[in-house]
Amino acid sequence: MAVTRNIRGTPVAGIEQVAANINKELAKMVIRSVDGYRRVAVFMFREMNTTPPVIPVDTGNLRGSWFQEFVKDLKTGNPAMIFGFGANYALYVHERVGGAPWGNSIVGDINWKRKGSGPKFFEAALKRNQKQILFLLQQEIKI
Repeated sequence: MAVTRNIRGTPVAGIEQVAANINKELAKMVIRSVDGYRRVAVFMFREMNTTPPVIPVDTGNLRGSWFQEFVKDLKTGNPAMIFGFGANYALYVHERVGGAPWGNSIVGDINWKRKGSGPKFFEAALKRNQKQILFLLQQEIKI
């Protein structure tokens, strides 16, 4: 075993083992954080289906384009997640509010047939669930 010395020259034995143990725990936290992100994505999709404004369609391309993707944060190297709707018109449906600049020629009139549906369904779900999202992540990361 190598002997490491602190800044005063005093020998410190076993520091490599302590560092190895800390690194093991950090790796476990990363794995658990991925599980937390997965729980958040499932929670968000369920939330957008049950609490108004809900996703405007029961079935179809928009609803089926929901995705979640795990990525690595480029600055920190920590795991992160991107989730949302991949349909090429999802943004237009989401932002379809009175006086929107794109008008009928791009997306036409949106017929909000599903009860409780409306614009800003994704944004509203994120805003009203900020604390719950953090709580779900925190539950998974506990040591």
